Amino acid sequence: MAVVKEPPASELAVVATTTANSPEITLSKVGVAKIQLDSAIVAYFERRLVEAITLAGAAEEIFGKMLRSLQVKPAVERIADLSIMQFISESRKHRIAYLNFARNALKHADDDIDEMFSITEVEAFVMIVRAIGNAHLLGLEDTLEVGRFWRMHQSKMGEI
Repeated sequence: MAVVKEPPASELAVVATTTANSPEITLSKVGVAKIQLDSAIVAYFERRLVEAITLAGAAEEIFGKMLRSLQVKPAVERIADLSIMQFISESRKHRIAYLNFARNALKHADDDIDEMFSITEVEAFVMIVRAIGNAHLLGLEDTLEVGRFWRMHQSKMGEI
């Protein structure tokens, strides 16, 4: 497990005032990702799946890039490399695209702007678990929302 120096909770967001009296917030990438993950979990419990997937996906991506910079394989790659995932495609790149479909469909416009697609609670759940997994690989402590998520879903997750 990689260990990332985590700022204390009180330092995740420091508010300052600019000369124009416009509030300015200084954030760490870890702080941003933790805020996004917590917001994703709240959205998930409120059945706001679009927000849950988008925010968890953003947190998962930040944590994932931090892991890659430490030469540690993030959750999406670990899942894509499972032998059971071979049924999707022999190409690792295609398996990762499959795993990221819901997140990418929600945040990117493609040629067919009117294309319809579906998302499910399972996709939100998995994206949140991937983000939490990356945070754990970084050695980050669980937030209160992450703890609540684990408690609510222990029966679904078993020994993840």
